Amino acid sequence: MSAPVGRAPAIPAPGFADPSRDAQRAFRAILDALSHPTRSYPLSGPAQPPAALGPGLAAVALAVLDEESAIWLGGALDDAEVAAWLEFHTGARQVEAAAANFVFATPSSMPALGSLRLGSDEEPHLSATIVLDVRGCAGSRRFAVRGPGIKGTVELEAPWADPGFAGQWYANTAAFPRGVDLLLIDAEQVSALPRTTRIAAAAANGQEG
Repeated sequence: MSAPVGRAPAIPAPGFADPSRDAQRAFRAILDALSHPTRSYPLSGPAQPPAALGPGLAAVALAVLDEESAIWLGGALDDAEVAAWLEFHTGARQVEAAAANFVFATPSSMPALGSLRLGSDEEPHLSATIVLDVRGCAGSRRFAVRGPGIKGTVELEAPWADPGFAGQWYANTAAFPRGVDLLLIDAEQVSALPRTTRIAAAAANGQEG
C-alpha cells in the first residue's frame, strides 16, 4: 500500500554510527561470551534503537543478522517498529520460530528448546541461536554451571529461567553436537550459555542441588 499523499514513509532510526567497527566490536563481545560462558561482556548499541529492543539487543541484531537470516520475534519484541528497523538495517526475514536461525524472545515467550532448529550431526551450525531479553528479570533461581570455557564450577543467577528450563537444557546438551545456543542480553551487556555448557540447580549453600 502506498503512503498517503503528502506524507513520506517513516524512515527507521539510524543503526550503528560506525557500522563496520561497531558491528565488529559487538560480534567480538558475542564470541567472547560464547567462549567464556556466564561471563558478561559490554555491548555498545546505536544511539536511538527501537524502544522494545534497547541498545544491547539492537547491537546484537546489527552484528549477527543479514539478508540471509531467518528470525522470529516473541513477546514485547514482536513489535512493528522493531520489525521495520530490523528489515531496514539487516534485511532479515521473519519466519515461524521452528524455522528461525535467530530467535529473539523474552523469558515468557521463549519457545521450547526442542521445538527449534537443532542442526544435525553433519551440520550442527544450522541450529538456532536464542537471543534472550533478560532486562528487568527478577527472581532467585540459580544454577551451578560447568563446561568448556569455565574453570571448575561457577554459579549463575538466572531469574529469567522458568522451572522447566533445567530439564530442557539437559536435553539440549545431551543432543551435542546438535542443539541451540543461548545469548543473554541485558541493557548493555551479553553473556551466554552455549550448548556445551552443563547446568544444575544450585543449593542454598552454593553447591549443586
